[in-house]
Amino acid sequence: MANWTAKVATAFHAIAAGLGRHKKVKSTPFDETNGKAPFNASGVAQVGPGRFIFVDNHDPSALFELALDAKGREVERISRRPLAGLTDGQLRDPEGLARVDRNGEIFIIVASSLCVLDAKGSGPQHVSDGLVRVRYTHHGDLQTEAMVGFRDWLLRQVPSLTPASRLEPDADGLNIEGLGWDPRTPALLFGLRGPAEPGRITVIRVPIDAGVAPWNTGSLEAPSIVHAGTPRSTAKPGVRDISYDEQTGDFLVLLGRSKSTSDEPFQLGTWKGGDDDVELLDVTFHRTMKPEGVVAFFGGDERKLLIVDDGGGYAVFDYPASDQ
Repeated sequence: MANWTAKVATAFHAIAAGLGRHKKVKSTPFDETNGKAPFNASGVAQVGPGRFIFVDNHDPSALFELALDAKGREVERISRRPLAGLTDGQLRDPEGLARVDRNGEIFIIVASSLCVLDAKGSGPQHVSDGLVRVRYTHHGDLQTEAMVGFRDWLLRQVPSLTPASRLEPDADGLNIEGLGWDPRTPALLFGLRGPAEPGRITVIRVPIDAGVAPWNTGSLEAPSIVHAGTPRSTAKPGVRDISYDEQTGDFLVLLGRSKSTSDEPFQLGTWKGGDDDVELLDVTFHRTMKPEGVVAFFGGDERKLLIVDDGGGYAVFDYPASDQ
């Protein structure tokens, strides 16, 4: 009887420990809006202790700076940081954002979704384009360089994307939302939200020394396509963000529905950057969330994650355990 009681107690504590590791994440609304509309936050990077930059994909004219205390609470109004040097049309539908460090400077790379929209069928197609390099400074406007012709260059280099490039996102069209930086290679990583395949994600790796190379397509090296499995899943996961974690040497990957009409759950995982599988973390997102940006950071002495939400909010929580 005593042995049986001990086994039950052991099992109970194991279950309790497992439940304690599981993270149920719900977004906190930002304290302010972008004009009259909620921030459509997509992509985020840390630029200083408690300070983060994110992009609003409805506003290609600026980045937005968020300041948090050690408990993950807003401590300042979100600062609008205008992008100086851009002309109309050089950045449309910005979705991806990545930080590059070079010679003591911080650069922020911002990428368009590269998708095509048909103006609700009433006119010519509108193509989203743009890959820009931003020199981050603590105050004032942000000096920006636009890479002219990036979308056309990518389609020439990866012709398998050409059929999808003519379609809208919800028709299995090209839609790039994840942008990451691999400092080891170095290379930019473009994660496809669409087109998507069952049980795996697609990432396009484009080598470039993004901090010093001239910002034109001549500085880009030949891209390669990487596929990574998503274990125990037959859904079509789309990449919503990719973020390099300096502490682990892995990438954090946000996954979600590839089309607005599909119902795949949002998930968070880690990935080593090759043909290996994405290792899912033990996180569940509230049904109201649309997580589209992730970054790891230290809040005090604790490792934490910041998620920014397409619906106008954010979440901060302890670094979760693996689900596998």
